[in-house]
Amino acid sequence: MTPHSKNSVSTYTGRNLHGQVVNEMGRRIVGGVYAAGGLLPNEELLCQELSVSRTALREAVKVLAAKGLLESRPRVGTRVRTKDLWNLLDPDILAWRCATGVDAEFLRHLMELREILEPAAASLAAKSRSNDQLAAIASALSRMQSASVISQWVEADLEFHTAILRATNNPLLMPLAAIIGSALESLLAVSARRAGDFKRGFGDHQKVFQAIEAGDAQSALHRMAGMLSDTRTLMKSVLIEH
Repeated sequence: MTPHSKNSVSTYTGRNLHGQVVNEMGRRIVGGVYAAGGLLPNEELLCQELSVSRTALREAVKVLAAKGLLESRPRVGTRVRTKDLWNLLDPDILAWRCATGVDAEFLRHLMELREILEPAAASLAAKSRSNDQLAAIASALSRMQSASVISQWVEADLEFHTAILRATNNPLLMPLAAIIGSALESLLAVSARRAGDFKRGFGDHQKVFQAIEAGDAQSALHRMAGMLSDTRTLMKSVLIEH
């Protein structure tokens, strides 16, 4: 067994076997343990490392192939695809990317995507939200205000942004919640030592809510854009210090 597997692999049992194998292999691929463009170890070795049957391993490979991470070829083996072919918006791939460590480029790409999409989502929510959806945004905002530690703040912050996406009433926007979650968790990872001022963005969130509550689509767009711009500035300063 490799040093990596000694540190991170346990014997998988129970109903979650399939998901655990997918997650372990996904983390290895995204984390570079299995290099892009290279072949996976042979089935026998992988089954030994993961303590699973060939059937379970092959099912996991099918899932990872569907996510764009792997491709299997007869008489050649299973190869890790290059990163440009990965489905980077897949929630699992995003989670594995965050779990294996984030860098400045990854955070920048996440923020760019948020800045493109979220202001428009806030604008649409201002026009489309129901009373119940507005209440959900307000509840998340209240949880942000009462958060006593940064982990509570991040959880409530994710709830706030997810509630806004729901309030657009456009189901195609909901998968973006995973992107926002990854961005928030990654920002937490690089800014945790600034826990003393983690509520500094509350006022901006409140202004976004007020614009959505008032049905002011233009103001909601501008408020969200400004808030994300401030987040990008904070992220840059933390990374420079780091």
